[in-house]
Amino acid sequence: MNEERIIDYSRQRGVNRAFAVIAVLFAVAAIALNFLETGEMIRLVIYIDIPVALFLVSLAMGAGSKRAIDYIPGKWEKKKTWVSFADYDDMVEKYEDAYGELYSHPGDTLSFFCALIFVAILGYLIYFSQRTGLVLINPILDPILFIVLECSIVAVAGFVIGFRIPSIDAQEFFKPPLKGDVYSFASELAGVRGVRAGMNVELGVRGGVQTIIDAEVKAYVQNLPETVQIKVQVSHSGFAYPYLVGTAYKGGRVEAREDTFRIGTRYPALLEYSMDKDVIVIVARFDIPERTSSVPHISMRDFRELAALLAEELQDNYNPG
Repeated sequence: MNEERIIDYSRQRGVNRAFAVIAVLFAVAAIALNFLETGEMIRLVIYIDIPVALFLVSLAMGAGSKRAIDYIPGKWEKKKTWVSFADYDDMVEKYEDAYGELYSHPGDTLSFFCALIFVAILGYLIYFSQRTGLVLINPILDPILFIVLECSIVAVAGFVIGFRIPSIDAQEFFKPPLKGDVYSFASELAGVRGVRAGMNVELGVRGGVQTIIDAEVKAYVQNLPETVQIKVQVSHSGFAYPYLVGTAYKGGRVEAREDTFRIGTRYPALLEYSMDKDVIVIVARFDIPERTSSVPHISMRDFRELAALLAEELQDNYNPG
């Protein structure tokens, strides 16, 4: 793949060189201060204040390095394809290996706070070891080794975290793959009786490079036209609560009502029927008591049974005039 036609790393290399120089200057400044000044407060500055400042600067440099990666605009040859969830997972794995470093990992914001605490604790431990007179090699060389080691660890940690948090400006080129609770439950529709489910993927090809431009979960009822669909929704109110919305365009009419079904699941299934102009809408969910002694949990097995029930109801109620 000729990725150089798609991504320009030239500005990033300049930022990375600047980061290396800045990290070295911080270490040199700390070493110089160690030999030029004395006192407990100076030691705290050397082993805690300077590393914390270096960590924050490295964080900014890491983010700057990511943002310095430039996308080269161009025309993509687009094509859509239907794949199974297993095939899509394989595509995503290869996609992340190739481009995973380019999109944002906002969850690493928590890593920033953890790393900041780690930097302060590491600095204090080194300060304490020097204060107690612990000697590893000799009194002159030990501070230099400690400072270089601490600055190296801090600089690398800050740069890596800072690099992972933002995304490059290239939404046309790539998007983070579809993940999360909705995808996890939707992938369980594969193999459910009466349901045909998979991923509708839009691929882009340009200069020998292939990328996932868009991906959408699609679920249909077997033996019915594609105007009859099932969508997965997940609400979060203390726990993941999946439910299904079945729709049938110009598939006849149903009266507005609610029906409860015992289908061998932990909670009874509740189906709500309604009309939205020419569309039959059936919402399938579990009837969970408002007050329970434990946090409700819906297993994947129960969710598959609910999907099978919805497919049967769509089959029974589909009657195009």
